[in-house]
Amino acid sequence: MLEGVELERLVPGSGAQALAGREQAQALERAGVVEFARASSLAATPMTVLVNDSHRPTDSAGFLRALFLLLDAAGVTPGLRLLVAAGSHRADDEEKRAHEQSVLGHYADRFEEIAWHDAADTAGLSPVGDYQLHSWMAEGGWYLACGSVEPHYFAGLTGAHKTLSVGVMSLKSLAANHEGAMSPDAAGLRLDGNPVYEGVAAAISALENSGARLLALNQVLLDGELVGVSAGHPLASLHELLPLMRSSFVQQLAAPVDLLVARVAPPLDRDLYQADKGIKNTEAAVSDGGLLLLEATCAGGTGIDHFVELMKACPDHASALATVRDRGYRLGDHKAVRLRALTDLRGVRLALVSKGVDPALEDVLGMRIFAGREEAAAWARGLLPVSSQGLLVEDAGNVTLDIAETGEAA
Repeated sequence: MLEGVELERLVPGSGAQALAGREQAQALERAGVVEFARASSLAATPMTVLVNDSHRPTDSAGFLRALFLLLDAAGVTPGLRLLVAAGSHRADDEEKRAHEQSVLGHYADRFEEIAWHDAADTAGLSPVGDYQLHSWMAEGGWYLACGSVEPHYFAGLTGAHKTLSVGVMSLKSLAANHEGAMSPDAAGLRLDGNPVYEGVAAAISALENSGARLLALNQVLLDGELVGVSAGHPLASLHELLPLMRSSFVQQLAAPVDLLVARVAPPLDRDLYQADKGIKNTEAAVSDGGLLLLEATCAGGTGIDHFVELMKACPDHASALATVRDRGYRLGDHKAVRLRALTDLRGVRLALVSKGVDPALEDVLGMRIFAGREEAAAWARGLLPVSSQGLLVEDAGNVTLDIAETGEAA
């Protein structure tokens, strides 16, 4: 791709082994899911099953197979309803139908109700402590969630704890939580002291204080293969998977590189709002003044474009910070502020390889936009010094990079 550049290829999960197949059922059984479902049935209360939408790579279908294997073997038949925890994401009817078919299969008839959370639908929200959540979450019943655990550049980690909270919050509650992303303590794989994670943990506590019984199954997936699973309390099962997360997704480098190519795989490549994770996860490994080249399909364009609006209004980091301070945080502001910090404060030059984002946005976003790799390669060759060091990161939407010599945790 780039003559004269020593381009090393980095892939996640070296040494991680795919599990045999029954581990999800075994984890749920150890966590007492049959007794959990039986208690819901005895109380004549529907058990709410929460799954992620198509923005996450979660194996929700495998989770449901494991769940019904255990319930059917025990002869337990609780009333069930399914809630798709979509957060602020939007989906049209076709996408919803396709996702439901891929997740539910022939289990669709086992659910009395199926609902998609809509963070903007005030009529479908109810208070739980200091939060506004989907109305089902305020009923004090039994809630079983499945989530996949990946590094998240400001929330620390994704997982079922987010499915149960952020995934079912109102836009106002989401914005209040995500404002913590402006803090330097909001970082990938950091939980202690991370205001975003702590806000999610507080929402979990609010649910429990309202009478909700919570159970979660968390998965670790590499290239679609299940390599780790844990079930139990939403936060305890998350912490149990931390060592595997670090060995699978965190890579330490001896020194920054001149060029970093960050390839974002589905489903995070759907739009720039999601694919931006590839920049945030890897930017620590780019030298000041270096080049970071993001490769993502972005068929949905920029996606949620609140951050683009801020970048249009604020051409530099200082003005972006001032605007957020003066008018208050809005959902997505953290993306704009962090992008401006990368280009303005560190002088990193950004480029995007995508046919889905309008090149007319180059000046607004502060990045070159190319339709193909060859154009991007020519641009990079013209800027790189002779004998440059480069790194190609596969699955950059999940892989987190750190420079070992800084002594800072990723």
